[in-house]
Amino acid sequence: MIAEIAFGSLIGGLYLKASMKQKGGGGANDHEKIIRIAEACDLTKQGQSLRLHRKTEEERFTEYVYQIPPGLSFKKFEKHIHEFQDGLNIKKREYEFNRKGLKELWRYLKEGRFNRATFRRDIHNILFIKNDIKKSIKMSYDGMLHFKVFDKDMETMIKLEDSFFDGCYDWRVPLGDNGEEMLNWKIGREHMAVAGGTRQGKSQFIKLIITSLLNLYPDQTEFSLLDLKDGLTLQRYEILKQTKHYAEDLHSATTLLDSIYNEMKQKMEQVKQGGYETADEAGLGKKHFIIIDEAAELSPIIKKDEREKRNKCQQRLSEIARLGAGLNYILIFCTQYPTVDVMSKDIKSNLNQVVCFKLRSGNQSQVVLDEWGAEKLECPGRALVMDGVARHKVQVPLVGEDLIKRTIQPHINIKPRKDEKHAKDDSKETTNREHTLVIEEV
Repeated sequence: MIAEIAFGSLIGGLYLKASMKQKGGGGANDHEKIIRIAEACDLTKQGQSLRLHRKTEEERFTEYVYQIPPGLSFKKFEKHIHEFQDGLNIKKREYEFNRKGLKELWRYLKEGRFNRATFRRDIHNILFIKNDIKKSIKMSYDGMLHFKVFDKDMETMIKLEDSFFDGCYDWRVPLGDNGEEMLNWKIGREHMAVAGGTRQGKSQFIKLIITSLLNLYPDQTEFSLLDLKDGLTLQRYEILKQTKHYAEDLHSATTLLDSIYNEMKQKMEQVKQGGYETADEAGLGKKHFIIIDEAAELSPIIKKDEREKRNKCQQRLSEIARLGAGLNYILIFCTQYPTVDVMSKDIKSNLNQVVCFKLRSGNQSQVVLDEWGAEKLECPGRALVMDGVARHKVQVPLVGEDLIKRTIQPHINIKPRKDEKHAKDDSKETTNREHTLVIEEV
């Protein structure tokens, strides 16, 4: 009995000690550090420093709201964001309780592998997993200076779950986690550019969009898919009833884009005859998504053969980007070669939504985002998102194979094969006995 009490007290003491270390017991809190860093960076005016207005603790971060001394601007604080980031990350560790360690502890005690000098340290190492704390911050200004301090950086891998669809309505789909919450893309009448290097998340993002649309708006969605990487990414979606057109090479892509352009002209005439300005006003609410992966295959500058067809494809893409949004034709233009040769000015000027994964160089980032930054993204799935107003850094969810199969299964459109159709026709002709072989005795 005494041994059990002593053992329980030891475990409790170790856990309490680990918890105190996790919270950084005894050291300066984040508010005090922010004030000290601001003073060290000379972010004061006439002896006045930041003044705390309020502190709010949320589930994933703590927000500090400050009044800036008169005469200082938010830009000056923003220039020192790295100093604040590093100053809040003085070496700390957190200790996570390891339940599996209980069995190891039992063997440790039973086999008598301990000694008095290392006993407490050994038990601590068995029962707790050590993790380094890396805090991240976000700064914003709305008349007051906002510091959001996150105890952990964004997750490097998030798996798409059905619960992510709960807050999606009115053409909203999951986009990515920004460390505070899951952001949604409100699909309106804007086209989208998606760029990223090899295996950085571009194809996964396409799967995320298609899977989300099929889950949320299956009866209001249509697809035209141009999978110009030999059908490796989008072939499983070809057999969906929502897929109206599908192409895997330059020749079929030319035909597909011509068909879409002709459909657009017909719908435009229909809207015009009704006296409306947009398809939504005319009651034509279905959205038709034209998804291209890899758009560089259609560039007459990157690919120099069959230039006439490639020029025609570029012309059609420019017309779709310019005229399609009001008719509910949404272009999702994906490429891993974001250069001016691939993303022409006519097309880029109409791509108001941008999702950019890690790129090889700052020049490529400039083409897509009009600024540097995408070349410094930390891991696959991490993306910069621009919606024409704000820029966000997000971790795009990974779509599992099970969820994809479960999502597309109800929408598969099984078409009869040609040989089955011919067999049916032959059977009908035999019944009518119009071409039956008759063998007569001679």
